[in-house]
Amino acid sequence: MIKDILKTLKINHYIKNIIVILPLFFSMNYANVDLFYKCITAMISFCFISSAVYILNDIIDIEKDKKHPIKCNRAIASGRISKPFAIFMLLLLLIFSVLLSNSINLRCTSMVGLYFLLNILYSLYFKDIAIIDVACISFGFIFRIIAGCFAINVIPSAFVILMTFFGSMFFTFTKRKMELQLLGENECRKSIKGFNINALNQFILVCAILSISFYFTYTMDEITVLRAGTGYLYLTTIPFTLLVFRLLHLINFSNNNDDPIIYMKDITLKTLAIFYIFVFILAYLL
Repeated sequence: MIKDILKTLKINHYIKNIIVILPLFFSMNYANVDLFYKCITAMISFCFISSAVYILNDIIDIEKDKKHPIKCNRAIASGRISKPFAIFMLLLLLIFSVLLSNSINLRCTSMVGLYFLLNILYSLYFKDIAIIDVACISFGFIFRIIAGCFAINVIPSAFVILMTFFGSMFFTFTKRKMELQLLGENECRKSIKGFNINALNQFILVCAILSISFYFTYTMDEITVLRAGTGYLYLTTIPFTLLVFRLLHLINFSNNNDDPIIYMKDITLKTLAIFYIFVFILAYLL
């Protein structure tokens, strides 16, 4: 039962909520313990609300999931977790999320609320509309970023928001491609039907280019340079680009899974992440 609950909460996806801490990182306030605590609290709040959303999706799609070759094994679809207990978990997570975000400030709570509302609309209406479904998921990441900004009382950077939007579209289109490769057009979700691998590859490539471009623009922005106290942050664009290239390589040569989160286990990707941190520190020493 506990194992089924943990799988239903999708704790392995909590890594996505690390993005809430990015404003602390990009605002150069990572040494401020009080602000770090607020960002962690906001991140945990989004972990709870994202689990609530996963449960909501499973409840709404329960009949569809029962007919799905893979999703039929999910705890709610298979009946290992009853629908009433799933609703109880959803409400509990929602309450905890609101209480945590409200302990920071009301603006953070508003982002949590908008995120939950967006996902209700996504589950009921938008998830079957091609492109719009991907945009909805990307807006969810923007709400996370803005919540992180509200937590530490900084103005969101336009370049960081744009990089976040297209970066999340990059991963979501990747997920769509992997699902299409694994299940085929007949078994995959409605929003993917009508697409082909070539079209999805083009979307992925465009989003990758835009993500790199907005990251580079951010590092060269005058406000960023003044805030960081160094004009060498642009050097981090090199490991950042290599990280994106590695992801593109994995996307093109891996088709045995329908979730890009598995790429986080890649040793080369982890090494490049360490390289990014090294260059970031070096930029401050130059």
